Amino acid sequence: MKKKYFTIFLFVALINSNAQVTYTSANYASVGDSFYISSATNLNLDFESTGTSFNWNFENLVATSQVQLQYRNPTQTGYSPFLFPFIYFPGNTNLSSTNGISTGLNIPGQPIEISDANDYYKKSSTDVRQVASAFKLGYNGITIPVQNQYSSPDIIYQFPINYGNMHTSNSEYTTTIPTILYRNRQLTRTNTVDGWGTVTTPFGTFSNTLRITTNLVENDTISLAGNGLPRIIRTTREFKWLDTSKKVPILTVTQSNVNGNWFTTSVDYLDNFQAFQTTAFFIYAPLTPNAGDEVTFQNLSTNAINYSWNFDDPSSGVLNTSTSQNPNHVFSANGVYQVTLTASNASFSDTITIPVVVGNILGISDVALALDTKIKVYPNPFSSKIIIDNSVPNSEYELIDSSGKIIFKGKEIQKIDFSSINKGLYHLNCKANNEIQTIKLLKE
Repeated sequence: MKKKYFTIFLFVALINSNAQVTYTSANYASVGDSFYISSATNLNLDFESTGTSFNWNFENLVATSQVQLQYRNPTQTGYSPFLFPFIYFPGNTNLSSTNGISTGLNIPGQPIEISDANDYYKKSSTDVRQVASAFKLGYNGITIPVQNQYSSPDIIYQFPINYGNMHTSNSEYTTTIPTILYRNRQLTRTNTVDGWGTVTTPFGTFSNTLRITTNLVENDTISLAGNGLPRIIRTTREFKWLDTSKKVPILTVTQSNVNGNWFTTSVDYLDNFQAFQTTAFFIYAPLTPNAGDEVTFQNLSTNAINYSWNFDDPSSGVLNTSTSQNPNHVFSANGVYQVTLTASNASFSDTITIPVVVGNILGISDVALALDTKIKVYPNPFSSKIIIDNSVPNSEYELIDSSGKIIFKGKEIQKIDFSSINKGLYHLNCKANNEIQTIKLLKE
């Protein structure tokens, strides 16, 4: 009888040991892989519960946007051996990723645009570590390639990954662009594999899943265009579900810590391609170009994969249009050009037109940059109040900063005091009778 019970015990233990998943380097993404990652709006679900042989059910997630995550050879990311020699030396890096997102940073008097961001990794049988990053920084009408080489790498995962594993690493890098940008970033990452089982998302059900909780403590020292910012100490955490059948997390949940409480800020999951409603938007630099200057257009559209530009400059011939994501254009004569961007995907399209004033043709005393005489906006630049002389009743207004964030939305904009918002370029959308007019304003 004792032998029988021992045999049963051994059989059950064997089943349990086999059920626990092992995730290795071979299961992680490689050069040439591409994935669609959808972002959901369900931020109040229970993402914290975990355990062994656990069943996580998130099938009711509702996505509103999507990006394409691409993994490439580091030497095929657009940087030459002269610009970024680090990625060409054998043994330094063998994998790079990008999601194609462009962003904008609003600093006093001048927007900074960031595009073509790439992360560089060294993947081996023992771990995958981030060793560098790069992006293009648009500032004052010029594009500056920025490369960051980690002095201490960020070990994203240590292989093999098994239930119960815990690993801590410290990473650091410093970025210096004289008179424009200084950043020192120190990061402590702690990974704890605290669950295994089955996870369900709108993409499907995956039964060979490990759950990893990652605690991140980031210490940032930043100076933008000579303006030093307070040291930022940021505490965040991530929950990631890894399945051996997929090469990126099935689900990633990011949370921020505010006064000791955790709040979910984003939910992203592996998905099939979906077409979401697009929103077209862009900014440009320099803010006040002269004829002959090269103007850089930074695309901040969402959910789009195709772009069509018209610069309202027929004298430039074939250069009057572009299908680039972030094009440049040279206006040969002073004037006001109604630049139009149409951002689209397979199912949706959105168009925005923003006037670009080339040369000092209006002057600081002009009441507005609007061409439609029905709407006059003043003063421009403004410091606190925005006064609107509008003959069209029931108009609605949106004030948008250079990063695309909506500062104000409503009808009674003239009652708002904008003294506390940052200096720089803003766009005022005036909506009336199913028409939208965009006016460029400067905050001094």
